[in-house]
Amino acid sequence: MTEPDPLRVRGLSKSYVEGVPVLDGVDLTVPAGRVLALVGANGSGKSTLVKILSGYHAADAGSFEIRGVPVGTVTPELLRAAGIRFVHQERTVVPGLSVLENLAVGGYETRRGRIRWRHEQQRVRDLLAEWELDVSPHADAGGLGAAEVAKLGLLKAIRVRPGDEPVHAIVLDEPTAALGPDDAAELLGWLRSAAERSGVGVLFISHRIEEILSFADRVAVLRGGKVIADLDTEGLQADDLVAQIVGRSLDSYYPERSGSIGLPRFAVEGARGGSVEMLGFEVRAGETVGITGAPGSGFEEVPMLLVDPTAASAGTLIVDGERVDLRGGSIARRRALGIALVPDERKRRALAGELSVRENIALPRLSSFRRGVLHRQSRERQDADALVARFGVDPATSAPAANRLSGGNQQKVVLAKWLSTEPSVLIVHEPTQAVDVGAKSEIFRVLVDTARAGVAVVIVSVEHEDLARLCDRVLVLRGGRVAAELAGAALTAEVIASAAFGGSVVAA
Repeated sequence: MTEPDPLRVRGLSKSYVEGVPVLDGVDLTVPAGRVLALVGANGSGKSTLVKILSGYHAADAGSFEIRGVPVGTVTPELLRAAGIRFVHQERTVVPGLSVLENLAVGGYETRRGRIRWRHEQQRVRDLLAEWELDVSPHADAGGLGAAEVAKLGLLKAIRVRPGDEPVHAIVLDEPTAALGPDDAAELLGWLRSAAERSGVGVLFISHRIEEILSFADRVAVLRGGKVIADLDTEGLQADDLVAQIVGRSLDSYYPERSGSIGLPRFAVEGARGGSVEMLGFEVRAGETVGITGAPGSGFEEVPMLLVDPTAASAGTLIVDGERVDLRGGSIARRRALGIALVPDERKRRALAGELSVRENIALPRLSSFRRGVLHRQSRERQDADALVARFGVDPATSAPAANRLSGGNQQKVVLAKWLSTEPSVLIVHEPTQAVDVGAKSEIFRVLVDTARAGVAVVIVSVEHEDLARLCDRVLVLRGGRVAAELAGAALTAEVIASAAFGGSVVAA
């Protein structure tokens, strides 16, 4: 007997403003034991669709079926009880607690008010064995590797509590956004194997095209609130999928790196701190230098090492000939020298989500909008609106709160904020993390244009293909030191990956 589809929706429609549909007659089926990817550019309606599927918003029209049975009002409680689970990109694993405690918290079985610890231990062992996660129930979750932490977070979300249905479908919203390529591949391979074995259907949302093509069986493309394509991934080319997502052929997904490279503008000498044992490099005006490595190599710590004096134990910065002890001064002093940092984790480190786009953009330059004791708000608004237009932020206004924007538009706001300070040096950490393909292309253009204007650009990232296409040179760290410097013919994603994980490379 054929297993019924875990989740099916027909004719879903939603408008927030009368007459302006965000979703328009969406049909979607998550089949048992298979992986369906959902992709769409900013404003395609993808976030709204996920909120409706999760019961967070109600649809204006449409129908739901769970395992072939029509349901009326969809709520999170109904979905959980029916075996439909949602896993979001934010990690929910608590370091300091054991694997068992992380998996059981909030769902302990008790008898006469006391936790049945032996029963809980067996339940967690069974869950780990079922999903083939080879970790001890008593291990500290904070000591696990990145891929194991991601797997544990997923198991925490899908664990079956007493009285729940078995898990029939999982909706994964950017589960690999914070993982490097190898950890992401390990997580997805593990999940695919488990889904096929157990018959669980998976709806997978990601911006990483190669990940989608290798992991999913089919891909649904959402554009303008409609599913405009439902494609088999076998034989599907990345360029063709990108063109479907953005509605046009991307003749140049990566812009040309043409531009002149000038005199030395930024240098680091003898930098140490955290996992970084020794780091030195130079960036010239108009040059883009990438920094990468395997997880734990120290490359992830480089951005904060360069701008936060508390992160360094030794080293010197040189900006346009002026020397600064890495252990001294302040972050404000580095900004005054012309160093701007666009950090990773933009929601936590780069944006004040409750403030408007205008207020976020103005923060580093508040003094420029003052006249005596008066703050010229109208000038601040005009300045922010001009930057919103220049950087292609959607919607094209500086009024909304930053947390109402999509990930790609939030990242454009962060770039607008720091590039408006006219820096000499721009350091960007994971510039396209959790950003759709259309916004990625626009962000790449901004970075290339910034270098062409004479800024020294440093990109710290796990995305080897992006580094190979955007950078003039790439430094690869291993064991806290530069193990390879790649340029010219050696500057390919394959050679970067080989250098990061200990393979033989040709140095620049």
